Amino acid sequence: MNSIALFIMGKKGLACLETMLNCISVELKFVIYATDKNVEKDYADEIIALCNKHNILCYNRNSFDETLLNSVSYYIAISWRWLIKSDLEKLIVFHDSILPKYRGFNPLVTALINGDEEIGVTAIFANKEFDNGAILGTEKTPISYPIKISEAIDIISVCYQDLVMKIGKEIANNTLVATPQDENQATFSLWRDEEDYYIDWSLDALVLERTINALGFPYGGARSKMDDKIIILDEVKALNDVKIENRTSGKILFLDNNQPTIVCGNGLIKIEKAHYLENGEEVYFKKFRTRLK
Repeated sequence: MNSIALFIMGKKGLACLETMLNCISVELKFVIYATDKNVEKDYADEIIALCNKHNILCYNRNSFDETLLNSVSYYIAISWRWLIKSDLEKLIVFHDSILPKYRGFNPLVTALINGDEEIGVTAIFANKEFDNGAILGTEKTPISYPIKISEAIDIISVCYQDLVMKIGKEIANNTLVATPQDENQATFSLWRDEEDYYIDWSLDALVLERTINALGFPYGGARSKMDDKIIILDEVKALNDVKIENRTSGKILFLDNNQPTIVCGNGLIKIEKAHYLENGEEVYFKKFRTRLK
């Protein structure tokens, strides 16, 4: 019987682990997991508990001996962000986009900010280039807006489960077929850091609504500066524009029950809920003469 190992992180990795435990056609020999300090919840504990429940060997990436990979037919990386140095011909990578679109970093976040009508996952054979390995399969699903990143992860996790089951069966039957990507259709998604959590109020309100929703839990949350403090934007709504003769992005235009309406480059954003980064306390907006930066 052919066998696999999983390199997994996060909710999508956990979902795929649950699926592979029910795929009796291929043997799951062991799992390598990692923690992630950049998110509020990394699901590492759940991955460990599930492996223990099913008597599957489980290794933290910092204590894993890569020579163990010699004992498996293929290894699959899901939500993984580190280089795997072993035999690339045996490494299958699940990428968080419909390749060749959005090669690179944070593709799901980028797709949501851009307002894509569908999201998906692609399985590819790894190579030395930038997410341009031959495609083994793709699963995708339509979405509608507004949508938060947590909802999108739940939706796309089903695509991951369907695809990992398909790949598992093909590994078991020795029927994997890989198709080269169309380089003319390739696009790229840049890495994101702490600066990218800050909102640019000069942008269109609908873009900002999608951005704020795409940066929420399990990520750190979209943020803005107000009175020398940093606030996290939890719940917002894009509103139709009004004619403002001296338009200045970031200023409060209306204030209703402590919920401010903020002027954007085009359109308006109503902040329905926010909290302070420093102490987690809810923000109560009490004065019109407030500018968000």
